[in-house]
Amino acid sequence: MPPRIGNHRREESLRLMRDTKKLVEKYGVFDIKGGTLELRENICDERFPCPGLVLLYARMGLHRYNLLQGTKFQLSRVEKYILSRPPGVVAGSYYITLDATDPAGSLQTFQTHVSEKGYGRFTLSCNIARIRGETTNVKRRSHHIDRGLPEWPAENPFEKYNLVEESDNDWIRLYMELAVATKDRSREASDYGPSKLEIVKVAMDANGEGLNALNATFYVRYKDLYKTQSGKVLDRFAIVRRRFHEDTGSFSLVGSQVTRTS
Repeated sequence: MPPRIGNHRREESLRLMRDTKKLVEKYGVFDIKGGTLELRENICDERFPCPGLVLLYARMGLHRYNLLQGTKFQLSRVEKYILSRPPGVVAGSYYITLDATDPAGSLQTFQTHVSEKGYGRFTLSCNIARIRGETTNVKRRSHHIDRGLPEWPAENPFEKYNLVEESDNDWIRLYMELAVATKDRSREASDYGPSKLEIVKVAMDANGEGLNALNATFYVRYKDLYKTQSGKVLDRFAIVRRRFHEDTGSFSLVGSQVTRTS
């Protein structure tokens, strides 16, 4: 009697898990060489430029580090990334190695891990953002990401909450670009950069904790100039919520675009 298809699939799945475990044990997940069907090493260079979305994820990892450490590192380049995506799963998990500089010009190599909690959605978590060689200590690895967002306030949020200046806080543009890039993955990086996205106003609800509050909600009004080519609505709005879970070290960004005609 021929083997059942279900048994064959289970055996294949177990084999893939063993192959992946061997690679991780040998190199560590950030330094895997080559890959398996589940883990794949990607080197970023002139021949194979780093995808725009991965650059945004690298900036998200640096943003987490800067918020927690009070630093101001800026992304210089992404050296490589390991994409973890089990067969049959669309959303990915990215282990990124990158270089960044501080205002004094000091160069550091970082490692960060950003996970997509849904494909085509702005629901991201980052539980590792560290200088290479440092260790990450957390009590628990797993943490449920709250994907819920508040409704757009009946009262004008730009009058109700504190306004935030983009020029002094470059992470505002990061949030805006993530809101667009995660939703429409067909757009090139140049299509959601400063020349295509014009931020008009940003309001921050942080319960009085200030700009560096780890838990806050942002209301953004912007113009998507990329859409003018197809005659669609220019004036757009977005809600972005950031959260930090102390026990797991999980930093999350959840957002949604809101289209208005007024």
